[in-house]
Amino acid sequence: MHNALDMLNVCIAPTRLCNLRCEHCYITPELLGDKTMMAESVYRKTFDRIEQLFNADRKVSKINIELLGGELTMMPLEFWERNLPWTLERMASWDSLYDAEAALIWCTNLIFKDDGYIDLLNRMGERFGHGLDLFVPWEPDTNRFKKDFKLLPRYLATLEAITQIKRKTLCITMSRAVIEQGPQFIVDTFIQKGITDVTCDMLYPAGSGKAYFARNCTYGQVSDFIIELRGLLPDHVELSPLIEMESACRTLTHYHYPGNDTYDLEVEPNGEVTFNSSYTGDESVLATHALSVADDAFAVKTVFNNAPELRLRHSMPYEECRSCEFAVACSGGWAWHKQLSPEMSQLISHGDCAGLKRVWAFAKSRAGVSQSDRSQYLALIERRQRRGASELRRLESAVARGADVPLVEDAFAGDYEGYFAQLTRPRLVVMASGNLHGKSWTERLFFYDAIGSQVMLDAGWLARAADEGGEELFRHIVYRNYHFLAFPGQGVADELLYRHHWPLSQLFIDALNSIREGRGSPFDSALGRHDELFEFAYRVYEWEQSRVVADAS
Repeated sequence: MHNALDMLNVCIAPTRLCNLRCEHCYITPELLGDKTMMAESVYRKTFDRIEQLFNADRKVSKINIELLGGELTMMPLEFWERNLPWTLERMASWDSLYDAEAALIWCTNLIFKDDGYIDLLNRMGERFGHGLDLFVPWEPDTNRFKKDFKLLPRYLATLEAITQIKRKTLCITMSRAVIEQGPQFIVDTFIQKGITDVTCDMLYPAGSGKAYFARNCTYGQVSDFIIELRGLLPDHVELSPLIEMESACRTLTHYHYPGNDTYDLEVEPNGEVTFNSSYTGDESVLATHALSVADDAFAVKTVFNNAPELRLRHSMPYEECRSCEFAVACSGGWAWHKQLSPEMSQLISHGDCAGLKRVWAFAKSRAGVSQSDRSQYLALIERRQRRGASELRRLESAVARGADVPLVEDAFAGDYEGYFAQLTRPRLVVMASGNLHGKSWTERLFFYDAIGSQVMLDAGWLARAADEGGEELFRHIVYRNYHFLAFPGQGVADELLYRHHWPLSQLFIDALNSIREGRGSPFDSALGRHDELFEFAYRVYEWEQSRVVADAS
């Protein structure tokens, strides 16, 4: 199926130093004592690079920035007195220029060493309104608040003192202790202190969380908790993922809650960039070669090196996704759980699926939606497909006239820097067999799709693509996860018919036969949303009919 992904999420860690020592943290423990702090020049350069990346990737439309640590308030207050207003002004300009819904999230444990931070945050909240979100954690079984919750009164006092920020989000990391406390505890403890939003996160096996993961609760318990909590919260307090689901189920787009972001970058204090913010230290997801915000080719290298993570976000590893009406937005639920071992998955896969389908159904009912309408999104992708076809013709014409030459991947198999130097403009690419700089065909196609390049399609290209990327690659073609890349529709159909053992091919054949017999779409919401596949099958049918007419004349 299709997955709607459009978010550029960047986590910036100006320091990893922390004033608490929780029993569980996603940050690898040795980093939490590292006193390295980000230079102001690196911090500001990071925002230049984020804007360049946003403009380089044609498929992202939203920006989300998280400032986190360690603990942000371990930085000198003077750093943030200069840079927090600068940051919020920069992001407000992005919102104005790009309609990017740019949001800044300030992540903190609320145990401040300098009360000047309370004044700073209040001033910034008053000045920038909803542009700043205070994001505070609730993990009751990490010993974060010490024995008998000794630090909790201090935490709550700081929360209550920050009065001018309009969005104050409580992030509950779902665990057995949270389930035992129950949702009424959340209402009684936090709402009167000014919390405006509640979000329910889940554990994942990173850092010391590999051992802590055993304390996880089940998906079913999470769904029960969310549904019960909604009934207890005042109407003005928003609850994620429910609020996102209520919006997303109308159009089946823009659902970012479970990690459904195009990018989830992390910028470390030294400016180095990693590609999954949940993994740090030796667990970090790195570029093929070390990448930092100092690199002038940052944008194109980031799009390229992010492709494996994007591919993971597009994956749906669970059988039940194939017949779920929400899968096109949900994308298989928690991104961080898609690669769990069977043993770890077995700990939590009870009572609901990884995407929390029972909460989706509850959200759909609350929103009063009987049938999701994807027409606006499908029209957007159709425009992008037409634009891509036009770009392919222009690139082919330039090559035919001698005004340009194709980019031959094989020529740069051993030249990483040279490869990216060739991509300062859209190119017509001759793809090489196998991986290139650590990226597969499926991943490189995501890369070219994002930056405006096209691939040269000779007579055997689709057969090679099937050998290289298998059914997965063709799923991305048929369901238009490649928005701009142009492929010959009849050739794709022929390859699907040849690979008739693929489940994707069977769906295509069923759709085509249904159209031929005048029965319309064989899919209803109970069988999942296959709009793109049905449209593709209908176009194949139209090509068949045009040939019949041509032969008759």
